[in-house]
Amino acid sequence: MRATAEGYRLEEAHDLVVPELVASRLGPHLFGPVVWLAEIGSTNDEAARRARAGAPEGLVVGADHQTAGRGRRGRAWVARPKDALLVSVLLRPPVAPVEAGLLPIVAAVAVADALAAVAPVRPELVWPNDVLVAGRKVCGILCELSGDQERVAWAVVGVGVNVSAAPDVAEARWPPGSLADAGPAPPRADLLVALVNALGERYRAWTEQGAAPVVAVFAERDALAGRDIRVSVGEGELTGRALGLDELGRLRVAAPDGVRTLAAGEVVGVAAEPASATRGAPVGREPPGGGR
Repeated sequence: MRATAEGYRLEEAHDLVVPELVASRLGPHLFGPVVWLAEIGSTNDEAARRARAGAPEGLVVGADHQTAGRGRRGRAWVARPKDALLVSVLLRPPVAPVEAGLLPIVAAVAVADALAAVAPVRPELVWPNDVLVAGRKVCGILCELSGDQERVAWAVVGVGVNVSAAPDVAEARWPPGSLADAGPAPPRADLLVALVNALGERYRAWTEQGAAPVVAVFAERDALAGRDIRVSVGEGELTGRALGLDELGRLRVAAPDGVRTLAAGEVVGVAAEPASATRGAPVGREPPGGGR
């Protein structure tokens, strides 16, 4: 806030997120309530706590800063206060746990929709949960759920988007990037509205129409399809050519011993060009630098 002849005015640099204003722009599929905090350990943890207490589907929990943010496999998610959009959305999908493996794919497609709507970017997706812009990681997704063998009780979709700056993170799988690399950073509130609304649309389509539509859209933005990759699986690694996703969101890889279908794993190496252009070339590791 700074003084002017007319009084006081909020600086745009503060990039405020006002829960009531955000909630008024949401719908029809996910519409809050919206909780926004200056600082929290983890938005996913808070959303899960509220889920166990009976919070409704559509709850949005966000923060300007996380002190214990995390990504997949226990990695830390690092961002300076207000540099990133840090938010978790509570869902109660009417699916069996075996089908819930598609949720990170649904979320990734929704994030790509939202980024393209508010910034001059062409997002690409890396199985299972990374979003790249111009080869740099701008977003990570962490989905967590609770349920039994027959149904999912609740699921939390956690999203971190580097908006105004990329973090300085050593030994990362992808070089870091932010939306500001492509032009003026969009207001976090606008991105939040676009994200929740896009997630609502993709989530509704998945629960009503099945996996095929979202898998098809993922394929249009797939950064790995046709490339030689290395995937960390359990205690070992698998090398082969990425063939896209199957109907459950699992990664298909043409390995030396045949086509393998992976429900879990992590891509640790990728050829610089599609396999047809680099036949016989070794698959290396991504350069260090960012993207958790």
